[in-house]
Amino acid sequence: MLDHTHRLSAFDSHVLRDAFKASVAELGLPETRWAEHAAAMLRDLTDHAPLESGIIEWIIRK
Repeated sequence: MLDHTHRLSAFDSHVLRDAFKASVAELGLPETRWAEHAAAMLRDLTDHAPLESGIIEWIIRK
């Protein structure tokens, strides 16, 4: 998942984004909770807080 610099691969990033979109739709989350949900998913996947600048914004972008 993460390389030695704690960065997600492009493939993993796209998988996470697709999973995020599916999760938001399934849970019916309001847009105000998207950033929190994306950060939690990223922490669950990587065991780290988001380290890359802009990754949460990219994941939740419409």
